[in-house]
Amino acid sequence: MTIERIGAMSVDELQVEWAARFGLDAPALGTDQLRLGLAYRLQEQRHGGLSRSTRNLLLQTIALKSKRAVAPPPVRKLTVGTRLIRDWHGVGHTVTVLEDGFEYEGKRWGSLSAIARAITGSRWNGPLFFGLGSRNK
Repeated sequence: MTIERIGAMSVDELQVEWAARFGLDAPALGTDQLRLGLAYRLQEQRHGGLSRSTRNLLLQTIALKSKRAVAPPPVRKLTVGTRLIRDWHGVGHTVTVLEDGFEYEGKRWGSLSAIARAITGSRWNGPLFFGLGSRNK
């Protein structure tokens, strides 16, 4: 099975393949969603699924959203080389995580908040500005 083959399948073929790959009937999804789900499953089977830490983070987030959890999910540690991208008033801004800070527009910065302030001209919580935090306490 290849992703190209999935792209050429009819709805009936997609549903049969779904049952074979997932071991249950295909959900009532549109053709594009079935293709995306099968392509992900194929990738997962060939290259492995989500890491344990990512699965745990997703489960904690689901629990929090359903109000079963009392604590917010843990803050994810940014790994060196991660790129944070933020659009601000139609301009894209890219920040790269370094071992000892951040790189933005060719300069080293000590905090995301300092970068957010340089971009916006006002005080911001840097992790919140770059989508790493939550406004809800």
